[in-house]
Amino acid sequence: MSTFSRRGFICGTAALAAMATVPAIAATGIKTLPNGKTEIDLATNASLASVGAVVELDTQKYGKVAVVRTSKSANGFSVISLSCPHAGAIVKQSNGGWVCPPPRGHGSEFALNGNLKVGPAASALKAIKFTATSKKLTIA
Repeated sequence: MSTFSRRGFICGTAALAAMATVPAIAATGIKTLPNGKTEIDLATNASLASVGAVVELDTQKYGKVAVVRTSKSANGFSVISLSCPHAGAIVKQSNGGWVCPPPRGHGSEFALNGNLKVGPAASALKAIKFTATSKKLTIA
Protein backbone atom coordinates (compact mmCIF):
# COMPACT_ATOMS: atom_id res chain seq x y z
CA MET A 1 0.00 0.00 0.00
CA SER A 2 1.34 3.41 -1.00
CA THR A 3 1.16 6.39 1.35
CA PHE A 4 0.57 9.91 0.22
CA SER A 5 2.40 12.60 2.19
CA ARG A 6 1.07 16.03 3.01
CA ARG A 7 3.93 17.53 1.03
CA GLY A 8 3.09 15.37 -1.99
CA PHE A 9 -0.54 16.47 -1.79
CA ILE A 10 0.37 20.16 -1.58
CA CYS A 11 2.88 19.93 -4.45
CA GLY A 12 0.41 18.00 -6.60
CA THR A 13 -2.36 20.50 -5.90
CA ALA A 14 -0.06 23.42 -6.75
CA ALA A 15 0.92 21.76 -10.04
CA LEU A 16 -2.73 21.23 -10.99
CA ALA A 17 -3.57 24.83 -10.13
CA ALA A 18 -0.69 26.08 -12.26
CA MET A 19 -1.88 24.04 -15.24
CA ALA A 20 -5.47 25.26 -14.80
CA THR A 21 -4.47 28.92 -14.96
CA VAL A 22 -3.95 30.06 -18.54
CA PRO A 23 -1.62 33.04 -18.40
CA ALA A 24 -2.37 36.14 -20.41
CA ILE A 25 -0.15 36.67 -23.41
CA ALA A 26 0.68 39.81 -25.33
CA ALA A 27 -1.57 40.44 -28.32
CA THR A 28 -0.14 40.58 -31.83
CA GLY A 29 -1.64 41.91 -35.07
CA ILE A 30 -2.76 45.15 -33.43
CA LYS A 31 -3.58 48.25 -35.44
CA THR A 32 -4.52 51.72 -34.16
CA LEU A 33 -7.09 53.12 -36.57
CA PRO A 34 -7.22 56.83 -37.58
CA ASN A 35 -10.36 57.29 -35.43
CA GLY A 36 -8.43 56.14 -32.30
CA LYS A 37 -10.03 52.70 -32.13
CA THR A 38 -7.82 49.63 -31.72
CA GLU A 39 -8.24 46.65 -34.03
CA ILE A 40 -7.01 43.14 -33.19
CA ASP A 41 -6.56 40.53 -35.90
CA LEU A 42 -8.01 37.34 -34.40
CA ALA A 43 -6.12 35.06 -36.83
CA THR A 44 -2.76 36.23 -35.40
CA ASN A 45 -4.07 35.72 -31.85
CA ALA A 46 -4.95 32.04 -32.20
CA SER A 47 -5.08 31.58 -28.43
CA LEU A 48 -8.32 33.61 -28.39
CA ALA A 49 -10.06 30.70 -30.13
CA SER A 50 -10.28 28.97 -26.72
CA VAL A 51 -12.87 30.02 -24.13
CA GLY A 52 -11.05 31.42 -21.08
CA ALA A 53 -8.07 32.66 -23.11
CA VAL A 54 -6.69 36.13 -22.39
CA VAL A 55 -4.50 38.54 -24.31
CA GLU A 56 -3.24 41.83 -22.94
CA LEU A 57 -2.45 44.95 -24.93
CA ASP A 58 -1.82 48.67 -24.57
CA THR A 59 -4.30 50.99 -26.25
CA GLN A 60 -4.05 54.68 -26.96
CA LYS A 61 -7.45 55.44 -25.45
CA TYR A 62 -7.67 53.11 -22.40
CA GLY A 63 -4.10 52.15 -21.57
CA LYS A 64 -3.52 48.51 -20.62
CA VAL A 65 -6.52 46.26 -21.34
CA ALA A 66 -7.31 42.56 -21.52
CA VAL A 67 -9.41 40.73 -24.11
CA VAL A 68 -11.03 37.64 -22.58
CA ARG A 69 -12.71 34.91 -24.65
CA THR A 70 -16.04 34.21 -22.91
CA SER A 71 -17.83 31.97 -25.45
CA LYS A 72 -17.41 30.52 -28.95
CA SER A 73 -19.82 33.02 -30.54
CA ALA A 74 -18.36 35.69 -32.84
CA ASN A 75 -19.06 38.31 -30.17
CA GLY A 76 -18.01 36.03 -27.29
CA PHE A 77 -15.43 38.33 -25.70
CA SER A 78 -15.14 40.86 -22.95
CA VAL A 79 -12.66 43.71 -22.93
CA ILE A 80 -11.66 45.18 -19.57
CA SER A 81 -9.36 47.91 -18.36
CA LEU A 82 -6.54 46.51 -16.23
CA SER A 83 -6.40 49.64 -14.08
CA CYS A 84 -7.71 48.96 -10.54
CA PRO A 85 -10.71 51.23 -9.83
CA HIS A 86 -9.49 51.68 -6.24
CA ALA A 87 -5.80 52.48 -6.49
CA GLY A 88 -5.19 52.84 -10.23
CA ALA A 89 -2.46 50.17 -10.16
CA ILE A 90 -2.32 47.74 -13.08
CA VAL A 91 -3.81 44.41 -12.02
CA LYS A 92 -2.01 41.14 -12.75
CA GLN A 93 -3.50 37.78 -13.70
CA SER A 94 -3.62 35.39 -10.75
CA ASN A 95 -5.57 32.23 -9.85
CA GLY A 96 -7.95 32.46 -12.81
CA GLY A 97 -8.69 36.14 -12.24
CA TRP A 98 -6.93 39.42 -11.50
CA VAL A 99 -5.29 40.85 -8.40
CA CYS A 100 -4.15 44.38 -7.60
CA PRO A 101 -0.55 43.76 -6.46
CA PRO A 102 1.47 45.54 -3.78
CA PRO A 103 3.21 47.85 -3.18
CA ARG A 104 0.92 50.37 -4.92
CA GLY A 105 -2.10 48.07 -5.07
CA HIS A 106 -4.14 47.08 -2.05
CA GLY A 107 -4.93 43.44 -2.84
CA SER A 108 -8.33 43.77 -4.50
CA GLU A 109 -9.31 40.63 -6.41
CA PHE A 110 -11.38 40.38 -9.58
CA ALA A 111 -12.85 37.51 -11.60
CA LEU A 112 -11.44 36.84 -15.08
CA ASN A 113 -14.32 38.88 -16.57
CA GLY A 114 -13.46 41.83 -14.28
CA ASN A 115 -16.21 41.40 -11.67
CA LEU A 116 -15.17 42.39 -8.15
CA LYS A 117 -14.51 39.46 -5.79
CA VAL A 118 -12.65 41.04 -2.83
CA GLY A 119 -12.14 44.72 -1.92
CA PRO A 120 -11.02 47.30 -0.92
CA ALA A 121 -12.05 48.24 -4.49
CA ALA A 122 -15.77 49.07 -4.53
CA SER A 123 -16.44 48.24 -8.18
CA ALA A 124 -15.48 45.90 -11.00
CA LEU A 125 -12.75 46.55 -13.54
CA LYS A 126 -14.09 48.88 -16.21
CA ALA A 127 -15.76 47.13 -19.15
CA ILE A 128 -14.81 48.59 -22.52
CA LYS A 129 -17.08 48.65 -25.56
CA PHE A 130 -16.04 46.64 -28.58
CA THR A 131 -17.35 44.98 -31.72
CA ALA A 132 -16.24 41.61 -33.01
CA THR A 133 -16.52 39.53 -36.13
CA SER A 134 -15.00 36.13 -36.87
CA LYS A 135 -11.88 37.93 -38.19
CA LYS A 136 -11.29 40.95 -35.94
CA LEU A 137 -12.15 42.64 -32.68
CA THR A 138 -12.36 46.43 -32.58
CA ILE A 139 -12.09 48.29 -29.27
CA ALA A 140 -14.18 51.47 -29.39
